[in-house]
Amino acid sequence: MGPEWDIDADATMVEESTAAWERERQAADERIAQHASLDSVGAGNGYSLRWTLQKASRRVRPPQHADLIRERIDGQPSE
Repeated sequence: MGPEWDIDADATMVEESTAAWERERQAADERIAQHASLDSVGAGNGYSLRWTLQKASRRVRPPQHADLIRERIDGQPSE
C-alpha cells in the first residue's frame, strides 16, 4: 500500500464498485419517489427534499475529487 492507497483502484474493482453504486442509486431513487414533490418535507431533518438533495450533492463532490479522478485516468498532475 502506497501513500494514496485509499484512492487506488484497479480493473478488478470495477464490477463490484459498479454493483454497489447501482444498489445505492436504486435505494435513493426509491426513497425520493416516496415524496410527492421536491418541496415535501422529510421526517428526518425537517428540511425539504430539494434542500436535502442539494446539500448532499455539494457534500459528495468537492472540486478536488474531479482532479484526483482525472489524474488517475491520465497520469498528469494538476497545474
